[in-house]
Amino acid sequence: MDNKISKRGAIGVFDSGFGGLDILREIVKKLPEYNYIYLGDTARTPYGTRSKEVVYNFTRQAVDFLFKKNCQLIILACNTASSEALRRIQQKYLPRHYPKRRVLGVIIPAAEAAIDKTYNGRVGVIATEGTVNSGAFERELKKLNPKIKVFQKACPLLVPIVEAGEESFPATEMILKRYLRPLAKKI
Repeated sequence: MDNKISKRGAIGVFDSGFGGLDILREIVKKLPEYNYIYLGDTARTPYGTRSKEVVYNFTRQAVDFLFKKNCQLIILACNTASSEALRRIQQKYLPRHYPKRRVLGVIIPAAEAAIDKTYNGRVGVIATEGTVNSGAFERELKKLNPKIKVFQKACPLLVPIVEAGEESFPATEMILKRYLRPLAKKI
């Protein structure tokens, strides 16, 4: 990244809720010299059960909002927005409306981290229905390693748990076990 971002504007981080705050914290640790604006669309969360067109429209609205706040770069911290809207925004929307600005997602960095961590050539993915159905993780993982075996599980109950900050409740452990047991047997 260019140091001019900190002089001319901020880096925007967008998620459909609060989960992206963890991503923002990690970015700030690595790049503390920049200014940041976080946008969480908590009024319309979750995105994972919505149509691709709706996710695109919500994401485009967020991009417009953050660019109007003088962000020069936006990180889509939402897996669903990254998997269902990012490519269209990058290829069709930005060239027409914001040709000198950039929008990045979290799927590729997550795929790179998963490839680095796997010891047996298998990767398990838990995500929203939209993210799993998009095939984005599998596509990006296979670009990095065509022999990788990818096992995915849509986990719609995790979004409300994360958004409500209820990660440590006993019911959360039960829900996680329900989702992860079948996946763990495959990987």
